[in-house]
Amino acid sequence: MNLNTDMKLAVLERTFSPALAAPMTFDRWMQVNYRLDGCLEARQVHWLFSLVSVNGDCSICLFNVPYTETMREACRETRMPFQRAWQAELWLPETPQRFPQGAGLIVAEVNYNPPITKTVYEATKRQSKSCLDELNIQSASSIIAMDGTHSVCLFSASSAEQVRSLYRKVRIPFERIWKATLIQPVTESVGSLHTGA
Repeated sequence: MNLNTDMKLAVLERTFSPALAAPMTFDRWMQVNYRLDGCLEARQVHWLFSLVSVNGDCSICLFNVPYTETMREACRETRMPFQRAWQAELWLPETPQRFPQGAGLIVAEVNYNPPITKTVYEATKRQSKSCLDELNIQSASSIIAMDGTHSVCLFSASSAEQVRSLYRKVRIPFERIWKATLIQPVTESVGSLHTGA
């Protein structure tokens, strides 16, 4: 996944009713989103990856955008419903892990009051290392809202319940934790991260 540091990161959250057919594949996801393609290209938006619930009821997508409103404009123009779009930062472990197309990842959504800072985030990560090792969980990355009020954290783990146990052990309240299928541009892997083109 190539990040363009001259552009902003935007997260797009959506829900689906009825749920999308499972299992989700790259081709199916392209069919779901074909209406958006032209609008995004015209607005110089670059899709980085999507996380689609294994139940098919929701998704979280990350994009490089000129400005956050770009995503809202594209969805409105194509009449594609969405829950919210927000500007984000991507915080990575020191040695990012490479994940293949269709990998199963666990998504943890957390709200913060007061807002989280990078200092607090790093301290919490250090404190939770023993729990991560004990539960055999690997932290993949964290997508943090620019205002620090919420995050989407990604983990490699055998089940969502394992990650729920982690959050309970470190006493961090979570909004919800669910299993997702990773869908990404066919030549890239999330975790193989490079800044620039």
